[in-house]
Amino acid sequence: MSKLREVTHPPTVPGELPPEPPMKVFEVFIQVRQGEPHEYAGSLLAVDLDMALSLAMQHYGRDQNCYHVWVADRAHMKGSDTTGEPVFRITDQDYRFARGYQDVRKKWERFRSAKEVDVYQKEDIREHY
Repeated sequence: MSKLREVTHPPTVPGELPPEPPMKVFEVFIQVRQGEPHEYAGSLLAVDLDMALSLAMQHYGRDQNCYHVWVADRAHMKGSDTTGEPVFRITDQDYRFARGYQDVRKKWERFRSAKEVDVYQKEDIREHY
């Protein structure tokens, strides 16, 4: 039995091995330098969160220097529904496409015809020059 398992799941009767606890999948995220975002590093199997963190620090800390390690139980993670379609934002982002500028000329013509632009320009010139 590994030392880690002896510490995290000690046997109930001396000399007997406890039943093998069920393994869960944990996702590992590492932060290479302080202040940088955490990046996905991989998955591992562990009995509980403490064991997952210990294994992640041993494995991913050995591969490269890391400042911080996160582990998350995959069962507690939630993702979006997979519909086969790309995920789009809920907010209107037509300004990113050329078609989003179709109405700009009409808006400017409406603004200029309201004579508000003349008042705006006079006030702007007076304040800044």
